[in-house]
Amino acid sequence: MALKWTVPELLQYKSEGLTLDETIHLTDLPSLDSEVRGVSPVDVNGVVEFSKEAITFHLTIKGEMVLPDSVTLEDVNYPFHIHTSETFLLNHSAEIEEADHEVVHDIEENTIDLIPFIKEAILVEKPIRIVSDRNENPRYSGEGWDFVTEEERKKRIDPRLEKLKKFFDE
Repeated sequence: MALKWTVPELLQYKSEGLTLDETIHLTDLPSLDSEVRGVSPVDVNGVVEFSKEAITFHLTIKGEMVLPDSVTLEDVNYPFHIHTSETFLLNHSAEIEEADHEVVHDIEENTIDLIPFIKEAILVEKPIRIVSDRNENPRYSGEGWDFVTEEERKKRIDPRLEKLKKFFDE
């Protein structure tokens, strides 16, 4: 079963209910956000809730994305586990009570496609900054600079003041 339906197809499940258990490949996600270097196959599970005015999808989205380490720019696998609900209005003039400040969507062309909403949920989950576990105690240096901890900085004497220290030692 794909994650795209027409409204009449969905309404056939109104009495018996509908559960989702799909694995999707979002290979185009890196083109939407340059920091996302890759995405594993994404597991989408959930249930569909039907009411007079709306259809609500309660989803659990699990997978792993590859992001750059904020310090070294090396690839870091970042697992995600997202719970989201997407509500679609069956009638454009219907107004439903927005519980928990959830966003309500209109149905376009009598079709509901969850893929764009799943992509959006994953991109919103992406952290601003990520540091690999391998880099907890990094030791970096370059031409004219060196990465030091706060303790090392306190113990170090500024080379510009080193001669002044010798003056007081005499």
